[in-house]
This record gives sequence, C-alpha cells and structure tokens, in this order.
Amino acid sequence: MIPRSTRLLLPVLVVSLVILITGGCRTWSSSEERAAQAYNEGNTLREAGMREEAVTAYLLALEHEPEMSAATYNMALTLVDLDRSDEALVQLQILNQRDPMNLKVLRAMGWAAWEGGRPDASLDYYQAVLIIFPADEEALRGASEVYEAIDRPADAVKMRLFLVRLNDTLEARMDLAQTYYMAGWYTESLDIYQEVLIHDPENPEALAGASVTTEEMGMYRDSIKYRLELVDTAADTGETWWHIARLKLVEIGDYEGGLKALETALEEGFSDDDALEYLLISSPSAIRSVVRNLLSENAENQQLVP
Repeated sequence: MIPRSTRLLLPVLVVSLVILITGGCRTWSSSEERAAQAYNEGNTLREAGMREEAVTAYLLALEHEPEMSAATYNMALTLVDLDRSDEALVQLQILNQRDPMNLKVLRAMGWAAWEGGRPDASLDYYQAVLIIFPADEEALRGASEVYEAIDRPADAVKMRLFLVRLNDTLEARMDLAQTYYMAGWYTESLDIYQEVLIHDPENPEALAGASVTTEEMGMYRDSIKYRLELVDTAADTGETWWHIARLKLVEIGDYEGGLKALETALEEGFSDDDALEYLLISSPSAIRSVVRNLLSENAENQQLVP
C-alpha cells in the first residue's frame, strides 16, 4: 500500500552528495567513508532481496554516523518488508522528530502503521501529510485505501474525487469507480465504467466493473452483455461463462442459454466446487436435474482424464 515513490530506495550516492555539500571541500573522515560504504551495501542487499542482511548493513552505517537519515529511512522500509512494522515506526519517528514537515517520512509512517495492522494510526499520518500539503496525491491515495478498508467508503470517495481533479488519469478514474461501487453509489460507478468503454471498448477491468455494477442494480441483461464482451479479453473464460450461466438460469429464466453457458464454463475448465454447488441449489426446480446431470457428467469426465 505504500506509494511507489516512497518504496524507491534513495540513490546510492545521495549520502555522499549530502556529506560533500554540507561539508564543503573538506576531506571525508574515515567514519564517514565507512558509513557510506555500509549504507551502499545495505541498498545493494535490499535490492537483491536480502533484507535481514540489509538491516545489518544499515545498522553498521548508523554506528559510524548516527545522524545518517538516509540509512535510518531505508532501514525502516526494510523492516516493514520483514513484517517488523513496530520497529520501523520507531526509526521513522526519530526522523519525524528531526524534521516534522518531511512528507516522505510521514507517508512512510502511514504505510508502516497500515502494514502493522494499525489503520487508525495510518490514517493519522496520511492526514498529517494532507494538512501540510492538501494536494499530495500519494497521501490522498493512501488515505482512501485506509478509508475503504475500515468501511468508510463515503470518505474514500472524497479522496478519490480529489485525485481525479488533480490528475485525471485512467487509473484514477477506475479507482474512483471501484470506490463508488463500494459505497453503493452504483449509478456513478457505472457512468465511469461506460465512459472508459467509449474510448477503450475492450478494457477488461471496465467490462468486469460494469458487469458487476449492473448486476447489483438488477440490470441482469446488461450484466450478461458486458460479460459476453469480457469473454474475448478475460484470462479465465470459464469463470466468466459460469457467471453468465448463473445470471441466465437464476435471474432471467433463460434456461436454454444458461445451460449452454454452463456447458461452456465446464468445457473451459471451470471447477470451483462451491460455485457449482451454489448454481445447482439456486437453479429453478424445473431444470435442477439437468444441471445435476451436467455436473455429474463433467465430474466423471474429469476422473477419466489421465
């Protein structure tokens, strides 16, 4: 959930540049050189996925230069990756005390708190960023995700709307559509999906979103239409055909079309036992025996496959 720019490691040579700039043309001390070497090694280890070793390297850098903020920051991110968020927050709080207005540190605190299972604290940190800079896109995105997770979708919508106004991208619109859906604002959600499909008729995420949203609105034939269009782009066509079968058999009473869709789903390898059992139980009694026979034949055929 951490914004992408917060996840990025500080450039390897940043610490060197900072020391040179702050120290003018003076010669590096041996302590500074050892700290820079350990810091750079920590970055290399983290990039290689050797996180425990990276933490050790950052700690060594801090032994030589306790005020090296870059080492503290990168170590904190690495600790979160290691599911040691509480330790990461301790390190980030040290940086926050040094520079309370540092937005990158506050964003990282929001992410660390979230990963540590503390959504309220996470929200506080993201809101602290927004007090300083209300148009901070990363904090807006992080806060919206927290609001969604703690079941405050209306607040998440406000964040998403602001993000679209700041940077009207396809990603931002799709996120807003999903948040509208979670808030139960189906008309607004569908409007966005339809706008996307006008410009990109085969967008799989928009097709899937539109199909789910129209189903929630009771527009079952429209939902089937979107799912049929999704068949050409979906990675798992079996699941898509299962949804079509479910809608036709259970919701609109198109038994012939529903049975054909179910046959296709099974041919495409759909094998979710719970979903198939649900379909059997939910099917009208007039065709339940036919559905049962289809499922039984499919199970027998699967057993015959070597």
